[in-house]
Amino acid sequence: MHAADRNHLYETAREFFELRGSAFMKLNANAAIEVCLRAAAQGLVVARVEGGIWHAPGFEARGDCIWDGADPPVDRAAAHLNNLDAAEFIAEERQRHSAFVITAPPIHGRIAAGLPTDSPRNP
Repeated sequence: MHAADRNHLYETAREFFELRGSAFMKLNANAAIEVCLRAAAQGLVVARVEGGIWHAPGFEARGDCIWDGADPPVDRAAAHLNNLDAAEFIAEERQRHSAFVITAPPIHGRIAAGLPTDSPRNP
């Protein structure tokens, strides 16, 4: 498994999950929506979406494109509904923002999952 490349725009949800969903990954709108739709089945809740402009390479974060969702712990059903809202947000923002960063921790929380709490990576 390779580490996420901070200077790459990822185009598939598969890459997000294979690389363990690093919060450093920039995703195009289609990939970001797909991540949101699949996250609960992977045991993840979308806690934040940050949108911006992709400059190939380079990401310009935009303060006008931030969505905050549920914080773990949550059950899988609540995570799924939350993640659907995140996907809808991305769909609404995709005309103004070309790249998205998704923070998606485990639905039961980092401590319950046995992960370090100071890690910038999402599992």
